[in-house]
Amino acid sequence: MKKGILINIPFRSFWRYILPGTIIVCIVAIISGIVIVDRVIMPRIVGVNRDIVEVPDVAGMEYEAAREKFFKAGLLTEIRSREYDNQVAEQHVISQFPEKGEKVKKGRKIALVLSKGKEIAVIPDVRNLSERQARIELKKHGFTLGNVKKVFSSEKAVDVVVDAFPASGTTISREMEVDLYVSKGPRPTHAEVPNLVGESIGSAKKKIEESGLVIGKVDYKNNPALLPGTIISQSAAPGSKVHLNSKIDLVVSVIRKK
Repeated sequence: MKKGILINIPFRSFWRYILPGTIIVCIVAIISGIVIVDRVIMPRIVGVNRDIVEVPDVAGMEYEAAREKFFKAGLLTEIRSREYDNQVAEQHVISQFPEKGEKVKKGRKIALVLSKGKEIAVIPDVRNLSERQARIELKKHGFTLGNVKKVFSSEKAVDVVVDAFPASGTTISREMEVDLYVSKGPRPTHAEVPNLVGESIGSAKKKIEESGLVIGKVDYKNNPALLPGTIISQSAAPGSKVHLNSKIDLVVSVIRKK
């Protein structure tokens, strides 16, 4: 009868080296198995990667075309910002995030930076356009409307643009605002006299100046029934037509002590 082979392992070596080494190898094997199952086997079984897509490249594309390309890939878009760019045309994509080639989940929003076109541009000729048409034309060229100033003009009809500032044809940064001078028709030769009776002297002065008239002689009359500085009478009847810059004389109340 054959005798078995006996391996004599010292008791101390078994507990110090062999058993711990065996345990470590088992732990590494278990962790490796979990990683392989989680990263390789399970995605293939349950189809996890079906919801992962590659981000397409839309740099330089027009915004609507870029949005359509993302939509076909199962992605959404949002505009992060707009910037001036001398190389990329207006409304075209300067950059995107996440960048092309990255793997993302379907339905992810891709942030885009769009071009506002060249910063330097020529102010379009808006003279002889209506105020509304001029606003549209400036916006179309990327300019922001500044102040609209109404001016008298014997050559332009009411609501027609007389000029712009800076002037049409000027090359400026589109960050600058463009003011418009809009006609309010020919300068009138006559003005309507406002009703000043009962007004304070300060209010009457303002109304006279706004009407294109000037204050003439001011007399003061004792009238205890009225507050001091109240207009008692005026030299021209309210509603009457007088020449521009005509003088309007006033009588103002005072209270004199006896």
